[in-house]
Amino acid sequence: MAPGRIGLGALLFLLLVAIGIYLAVKFVPPYWTYLSLQDPVKEAAMAAVGRGGEDKARADLLRQAREAGLDLADEDIQFTREGPHLVVRINWVAPVELPRVRYDLHFRIEQRALLP
Repeated sequence: MAPGRIGLGALLFLLLVAIGIYLAVKFVPPYWTYLSLQDPVKEAAMAAVGRGGEDKARADLLRQAREAGLDLADEDIQFTREGPHLVVRINWVAPVELPRVRYDLHFRIEQRALLP
């Protein structure tokens, strides 16, 4: 191979790295939001059982979700009692737009707190 020329293998490697970076830029943010909301949902479950009640816990959870870049509706947050537990569930869909393809990533977080 002549000096200064790039081989086919190196070009293919660079193409795969570029595709990997592109996909990471598209798919990592929704999963990061999912992971960053785990603790606020757990805190909302404990707050709803304790001092503030469900309304305050729902408002705090909506605020924290918006701070994380997620636009949840009030219907996306559910507080239910199951036996001795209060269960907080949030569901949402994060669309990922790729050229000619759209993926809908479905997320669900569920946390339980023991009722007094």
